[in-house]
Amino acid sequence: MKNYDTVIIGGGASGILAGIYLNDPHSIILEKNNILGKKLLITGGGRCNITNNSTLKEYINSYYNSGNYFRPAFNRFFNKDIIELLEDNGCKTKVEDDNRVFPVTNKSKTVLNTLINILDNKKTQYKLNCNVNSITRNDNQFIIDYNNTCISANNIILATGGLSYPETGSTGDGKRFAVALGHKNTKNMGGLSPIKIEETWINKLQGITLPVKLEFKANNKSIVKDSGSIVFTHNGISGFVIMNNSMTIERHLRKNKEVILNMDVTPDYTYESLYKTLQDDFQKHPTQGLKRYIHKYLPKNMVEIFLEQINIDQTTKLNQVTKKDRVKIRDSLKRIRLTVVDVLENESQVTNSGIKRKEISPDTCESKIVPHLYIVGELIEGCGICGGYNLQKAFSTGVLAATSIKSRR
Repeated sequence: MKNYDTVIIGGGASGILAGIYLNDPHSIILEKNNILGKKLLITGGGRCNITNNSTLKEYINSYYNSGNYFRPAFNRFFNKDIIELLEDNGCKTKVEDDNRVFPVTNKSKTVLNTLINILDNKKTQYKLNCNVNSITRNDNQFIIDYNNTCISANNIILATGGLSYPETGSTGDGKRFAVALGHKNTKNMGGLSPIKIEETWINKLQGITLPVKLEFKANNKSIVKDSGSIVFTHNGISGFVIMNNSMTIERHLRKNKEVILNMDVTPDYTYESLYKTLQDDFQKHPTQGLKRYIHKYLPKNMVEIFLEQINIDQTTKLNQVTKKDRVKIRDSLKRIRLTVVDVLENESQVTNSGIKRKEISPDTCESKIVPHLYIVGELIEGCGICGGYNLQKAFSTGVLAATSIKSRR
């Protein structure tokens, strides 16, 4: 049986960085896909939101009350480090809105090819199409069974990812391995997920994007107030502002609470200013059609459905709109009420259902349950908001695990 110093299970963002920083001929990455970094290719809408250029303090506040846990990893390898690593190897980057960092090519493949080229020039080996069946512990050695072959290792780095985008190979293997070795099993929970809405009329709005203010209530108690751009989907709503709050929403749904979304589609107006604007415009343009006028506030292909929902004839002229209907238009633009029935974990960008942080040392990423087992990336409970924070978590924890192993030798 061949023995390795370290076997990295998974060749995604965490695994590749771990391999680069191990730089060890006696270590190997086992990747189940026929390419490394398959999930990297679809991040950032295919553009790869590499990291976020925010300060460490802003990072700490971007991980749902878990940011401080990742401080040692960020102190070891942070946004400036991944940017420098890529730029020094020919992948130029740029900073866009909200400090999001992308390759100047706007192609994820550029980032992936650069990382693979760096890895190819290191001593760490990697092997593709390796389906790991099990990992067991025997006399201070790990036995890895893959493709009907067994190898042993002094150290294991679990870098398999979570459950998001299973078509890229993230099928929960790492969590299964960790639990089999002694870690506590946890409930699966989506991280950055769209939501499903009960009212089916919004399905007709699929693809429409608009800026909104929103408030989520659970059993009539406000739980989230936020604003941003949303996009209607085939069965609900997505967008950064939705996904960033999805874990809070899911927590209340799991308690069987009624979760209501009140959505303001005219966030630049107050109730008073919107009503006055409606009054003034109706007087100035009395013969204008209502359907054409409402387009001032809503995308054109949303107007007809909006008026249908509030039972006002779209062919009505402005001078035919009653005061009662004018109030109804105002109130409906300021407050569309929708019922949230689910958080779509199977469509989440990342999962938040990994191994409990309390079972993993934040200073090394080594398991507190199983010596020489290191857990990195999405497998560590606690995801960040949209904007490159989760990829940085993957890079940083991969590097921390690798450097911890090296310093231990």
